Amino acid sequence: MAIKLEVLREKARVATREALRQCPAIPEPLRESLTLGIRFEDEARVFELYVAGEVPEDALVLTRVTANSKTGELGPVEVYPERWSA
Repeated sequence: MAIKLEVLREKARVATREALRQCPAIPEPLRESLTLGIRFEDEARVFELYVAGEVPEDALVLTRVTANSKTGELGPVEVYPERWSA
């Protein structure tokens, strides 16, 4: 039985917030435009915190974490501070 998306989203949110505490603050102009996107890849749910671009390929992905929809297990949170602190 699959774990509800809302449960996975909350786990990803908490893990991402914790990972971001180890990084420089995201600048205000970017924070105002942040979006949480979810991709479905078989049993995986990939949660990305990003700033949208004019086309999807131009999105600025700041964090990514993958959750298993069957077990609820999260992978490591990938954080890309170089993308907002350059």
